[in-house]
Amino acid sequence: MKRAPRVRKRHVPAAVVAVSDDRAARELRALQDLRAVVGSARRHDSRIRSATGIAGSQLWALAEIAGDAGITVNALARRLAVHQTTASNLVNALVLRGLVRRIRDRRDQRMVHLDVTDAGAQLLSRAPQPYSGPLLDAMRRITADDLDALAHSLVTLLAAMRHAAPVSAGELLLGD
Repeated sequence: MKRAPRVRKRHVPAAVVAVSDDRAARELRALQDLRAVVGSARRHDSRIRSATGIAGSQLWALAEIAGDAGITVNALARRLAVHQTTASNLVNALVLRGLVRRIRDRRDQRMVHLDVTDAGAQLLSRAPQPYSGPLLDAMRRITADDLDALAHSLVTLLAAMRHAAPVSAGELLLGD
């Protein structure tokens, strides 16, 4: 008589076992909502790339430069809420495509100002909006109280992720 193969039970942490059905349902609903946010941003970026040939972040940078001729890379970084190096990389890509030009300050040659070229202005005129993407667009339309609640919830989620197991399904949850 042949024995049935031995099924090895997977270890499930006690914290996972203790989750109620209601809690699990809320977690899954929140996870689906987060996936919808990320998916929306990805679809928007894909539409931007198809329509313009540049990434959504580059389009947003281009629009900010067009809206404030002579802006510096540091000021652009603050507008986009990114590190100065990231803003500089965005500008480099736009300059290489001929969409933006760098202009040295006449009085202080260390200062570089940015301006949109005719090609950049033309690209903006045919680009889908919102230039900043659907996430920032939505955040601009919710109440200040809802925005504060969202910010608080994201801080809480990020803190929990930092204290979670460092690896989940073989992937790092959050970098340092």
